This record gives sequence, structure tokens and C-alpha cells, in this order.
Amino acid sequence: MKKLLYIILLLFPLASCDDLFKDFLTEEPETLVTNTNFWKTEKDVESAMNELHSMFREWAGSVTVRLYRDRGLQFDYLGLTWRNISDNELQKDMNINSLTLNWLDEYRTIGLCNFILGNIHRAKIPEERANYYKGQALTLRAYVYFYISRTWGDAVLITSEGDVGEKAVTPWRDIMKVVIDDLLEATKLLPPVNEMKDANGATVTSKQIPSRGTAYAILAHAYAWLAGYGEEPEYYQKGIDAATEVIRSNDYSLVSDPREVCEIVIPGNSREGIFEIDFVDPEAFNRSGNSLAGVTQKWPADPTATPSTRRTLLRLNNESVMAMYPDVHDKRREEYFYKLDSMAQVKTSTTQGAAYIYKFRKPLLHESGSQLGKLRGYDLNEILIRLADIYLLRAEMRAKSNDVPGAIADLNVIRKRAGAKEYTPDENLEEAIAQERDKELFLEGICTRYFDIIRNRTFREKLRGKFKTLSDQDVKDGALFFPVSFYAFQNNTKMTQNIYWKRNGFSI
Repeated sequence: MKKLLYIILLLFPLASCDDLFKDFLTEEPETLVTNTNFWKTEKDVESAMNELHSMFREWAGSVTVRLYRDRGLQFDYLGLTWRNISDNELQKDMNINSLTLNWLDEYRTIGLCNFILGNIHRAKIPEERANYYKGQALTLRAYVYFYISRTWGDAVLITSEGDVGEKAVTPWRDIMKVVIDDLLEATKLLPPVNEMKDANGATVTSKQIPSRGTAYAILAHAYAWLAGYGEEPEYYQKGIDAATEVIRSNDYSLVSDPREVCEIVIPGNSREGIFEIDFVDPEAFNRSGNSLAGVTQKWPADPTATPSTRRTLLRLNNESVMAMYPDVHDKRREEYFYKLDSMAQVKTSTTQGAAYIYKFRKPLLHESGSQLGKLRGYDLNEILIRLADIYLLRAEMRAKSNDVPGAIADLNVIRKRAGAKEYTPDENLEEAIAQERDKELFLEGICTRYFDIIRNRTFREKLRGKFKTLSDQDVKDGALFFPVSFYAFQNNTKMTQNIYWKRNGFSI
């Protein structure tokens, strides 16, 4: 514990909001001797990695990342938190000081990745074990930078702990090159998921700990982003190859049906899961508040609710769900939603005309105190990537590469698992795959549907409000990204604002 405390003290400047946005990374700390002495055993390295995983879990599981930045939620009624952001009218609810726009936690996590990568060589441990931890840090850094590139576009790029001082933003394509380089290196350093061992030699079961398959899965998404949103189709084959590495490895397998998705995959660390936010300690987070489960589910998932309990934040009408899942044999209709067809016949004064979402099955109740018996969250992991996602992503890339048979085969793997009809030639293949991603990955991941739509450049057709009227110049100027927060400009004269948002209420 004392050694871990030293690490935290060394990183304290990185965790300071003011200091981070003054210098992005601090100068070499005065406690250099402590730092040098710390890195001796594998336990020391593992303790630093545990701190990184805790920080990553705090970032990726936060309300801001998971809820307040999501502009692609497919609900008929959107509470005030999501209404204007879903219309791309950010200025109605936000200003340049809004915490939703602040990338502090992203750069704190990157800073710790850089710190570990810059010091792991000090530990006297076998190269194979050093590579194991280095691969994890590279994968997490790549994932966070990938998120930053999709959320803000051009951003600050820091890849070493000694990289300090004022910085201009780096074009997002250049950041993506770092993402891909990190992931390619990680695929060489990390073992397959079934060969992961901790410092004690025990098998690692947490899907938050990156394995080789994790790196390939993120890499497939990164290539798809460059090919689709970046309009560089030569990356499709690279993305297909990365996805194929995951699928043919046999390290992962689909569960048998949508019920098992709800009851086995969503709770976490299943054979289908590839990358997850693993809530090891149920008390670590108010998971009801940080997950879409908490703001979309009431009865029957919440045992303290009734069929008449109002859905006041996000509501999805029965008609919309039936249009999304038109095949009555699709098992997701009755697994992701509670008795969809029969509850649709109940009077609207009870149901609000809405479907009862039932994808998250394990409520956690308060066991003492004034909240005794009331919902405090759900026993779940946040699933970032699972095997069904990779099948459908490969289907998308194959379709766009004119590999129609391959795309259909991947699409049908997921349809057959759901009990839905297989693809027929009267369907638009690319749209069928996009809709299948909506159906299969409903309420999963971080901004999954929004990033899918932006990647495929279907925002005018599928998103709301001002998204529909954006000009090509608006998009070029950054309308699909977020404006940069005020805090990023503090003592950094080289920082510049997103052009579109500078003229739409976020000048500085």
C-alpha cells in the first residue's frame, strides 16, 4: 500500500484540473528518486496498472461519457438533458464552461498511460511480463484517443510523460495514426484472452484487462472509422482483416440466444465479451446513474416500480420498437422488451404508449438505511465491444468493399442467433446491416449508435434537428464534433476552437 501511495503522489499533478490544463503534463516531479526506486518488482508494475484500470473505469463509466454526450439515442421522448444535444443545438443547454465539454478525465487517463509506458523499463521483470503490461497501457491509450478523435476531432496529442508546455491541436487523422500504431504494437505484445495471467500467475477473467483480441477489435473499429468517416476506403480491407483475427481466433463465441445476451453477456465477462468496463466492486459506482439502464428501465426490471411508473427521462414508443424489430420471430422483441406485443394492448394511461425496456436484468437494492429496498443500480458490466459487434462491423466493411456474400454471411450469423429471418435480396444490404447494429447493440457501448451513424455518414437521414440541414462545409468545419472547453485554453495560447462551434456560440 505504501508503494502504491508513492505512485499516486507522483501522479498527483496529473490529477489536478488546473495544472493539467495549464501544462497538460507537469514537469518531472521532485520525487524522482521515489519514482526510480518504485519500479522493482512485477507487483509494483501491477499496482500502477491497477491504478490505471481504476482511472479508466472511472472515466469510461462516468455519467458524462455514457449519458450526457450521447447524441444518437433512438427515443421518441427525450428529456431536457438530451433534447437539444440530439438536435445538435448545444448552445441551448451549454456554454464553453460546461463540464460536458471538458476532456480532463480523458487526458488524466492518457497521462497515466504515458507515465507507465515511460517507466516500466525500470522494473527488473522478464520481457514477456513487461510486454504484457505495456500492451495494456498502449491499448487503453489508443482507446481513449480514439474516443477523443470521434468526440472532438482535432485534439492535443501527448505520447510521452515528458511532453510538456503549450500545444496546438493535432489533426484527428494524425491522432488516428498513433491509435493504429499503438494497437498494432499491442497485438504483438499481448497474449490471447485465454492465456492472460496476473502477477501471481492466476488466470485473468476480467474483460476490462486488454488482451490481443481486445487490441484487434478496437483496431477493426479504428480502420472502419478511417474508411467510413475519413472516406479512405483502402482501410476497409485492413479493418476486415483485424475483425477476422478476432473471429477466427476462437477465443470468443456467441451465446446461444438473446436471452443469454441479457442474462449472461450483459452482467459481464462472458465468452462473448471482448472489452468491458468491469465493475468489480458494486459499491464503486452508482451504476443506476451511470448506465442507460438507470434512466430507461422502470417496471419490471425495477422491482419497486409498477406498470404505471412514469418514464420521465427517455421513452421509446411501442410503435417505434415494432418498426425497429418488424420480424415477429425476432427473439429480441421479447427479451430486450418485456412482453412487447401484449403490453402494447394495455391502455396508454398506464403505459404512456411506451415499451418496457428489459435488457438489464439484475437490479441491486439498498439493503439498509432510509433507502432500504429501493433500487441503487444494476449488477452489470458496461459492454464496450462484444463478438456480435465485430461480426456486424465486418459485415459493414465487407458490404462497402463489394464482398456481398461475405457481408450477408456475417449479417445472417447474428440474425439466426436472434431467430430472425435471414437476409433477402429485396433488402438494401448496407442499411440492413446498420439496422441490425441498432437492434443487436441497443443501449450498449459508448455513443455506439451516434458513432455508427457518423462513421457511415448517414447523419442527415438518421439524426434529428440541425443534423439534417448541415452543409458539407459545416461538417468540414467540425459540426459533428464537440466544441473545445474553456479549460483547454488556460495558459495555452496555441489552442484553437472548433470552427463550426466558434461561430455557433462557443467563441473564446
